[in-house]
This record gives sequence, structure tokens and C-alpha cells, in this order.
Amino acid sequence: MPATAQQHDSSTTQQITTPKENTLPCSFLRGSTPPARSLFQTILTVTVGEEKRPFLVHREILCAVSPFFAAALNPSYDFRESRSSTFNLSFARPVDFEYLVQWIYTRTLTHEEVAAPHPAYFRLIRLWILADELQVEGCKNAIIDFMAKTADESNSVPTPDDTVTIFGENGVREGCGLRNLVVDLFAWKKTDHLVEGHEDSWDETFLRFLVTRLKRMNWTDKAHAPWRNQSSRCRSYHEHNDQSSCGEGEKRK
Repeated sequence: MPATAQQHDSSTTQQITTPKENTLPCSFLRGSTPPARSLFQTILTVTVGEEKRPFLVHREILCAVSPFFAAALNPSYDFRESRSSTFNLSFARPVDFEYLVQWIYTRTLTHEEVAAPHPAYFRLIRLWILADELQVEGCKNAIIDFMAKTADESNSVPTPDDTVTIFGENGVREGCGLRNLVVDLFAWKKTDHLVEGHEDSWDETFLRFLVTRLKRMNWTDKAHAPWRNQSSRCRSYHEHNDQSSCGEGEKRK
């Protein structure tokens, strides 16, 4: 379950007094437009993980992409975090939050480990999980698009360990787009020998979903993999709130 603002430990944060007129109320996320002079003026220190690694991020940008941060940092709700210059994100991994900050500022997901001959899908999977917890829908949809593109360009699929991360006991929620995409990648691609002969164990729940997907596939339409068409990919795997759309994702090159 996504953490709530009330669950954050802010006992060690430095409390500051901020005049209300100088604090972006995040109301622009619901349709109103803030004055340009109110944007990108406030730096927030986000401490991440048990080691509390600090990241300096614009407060307004976090509010713009994440309803989680928009609520936690909205002074109208009177959370302690909304009055502080520091926000503690203890449940996240610093390496994953750094990747999220990359997407927030650049709208790119380029990563040397993902670009390797054997793509490190776990980097994208962990980022999707963090973006889901923080409700960054645009990033989640960009990850779906990037994973689909990477799978085709490298003719690869996630590993058995990746299926445990997604479908295991502490995996992502059932019915989400990430689960559906991974099952479809295995169902549509020629992965029978990979699944049968891999030395590592596949997650049992994943295998059950894969068998079900194969039984329900329309074999007369097998050439049209759903992730290869933008509108089909959106319908099958994307998730949307009132701040993201299929036009939002990785920056086109």
C-alpha cells in the first residue's frame, strides 16, 4: 500500500516558518494556474532510505507530478511535512528515487544497465513500483512504453527473479499494467524454451497467469502484439489520473 503522509518520520526534520503567500498551495493541480513567479522557487530536501541520502528537488515539481507529494506538502492539510524544508522517504531506495528524479526533470529513462545486451529490467520494475507508491502515473506509463520498446529491440524478456518481484508475495497489485505487460511479453514472444529450461525458478503466480493468458489468446490475431500499438498499449497497460495522459511519457528523440 502506498505510504501516507502521516506515516513519514519527520521528527528529525528542521522545522521552518514559511509565510503562506510564499508557499505554493498545489491548487494548480486541480485546474487553476499559479503565477509564474510562484514556480520553482522552493528547494525541498528529500531524504531517502534508511541512510537518509539527501536529494534536492524543486517542491513545486514534486507537487506537479505526484498527488502523494501534493497532499503531503499542501499547507491546507497541515501535515508536518508541509511546514518543513525536509521530507523523509524512508521506504524508498536511493538508487530508485534518483532514477525517478531523472524522469521528473528530463522525461527520459535512459540507463546504462537497461541499455546493456541483457537489459536489467529490475531497474525499470523497481522504478515502476516506487512511482506507483508515489502516484506518479506519467512515469509508470513511460516505463511501460520503454519496457515494451526495450523488449522488442533487444528481443528479451524479464528474468525469473523479475517475475518474483512483480508477482511474488510482496509484488505489485493484481490487475496493474506492469503485470499485464510482462505476461503478454512471455505469451507473444517465443519464450517456451526459456521458461522450460531456465536454471532459476519462475514465480508460480506468474506461471498461472501466463497459462491463463495463453488459453485465452486469439491465435488468429497473434501477429498483432498489443504493446506494439500506441492506442492498444494505452488501453492494455497504462493507468491514468487527472494529471497524466497517453501524451505524457518518455521524451521523443
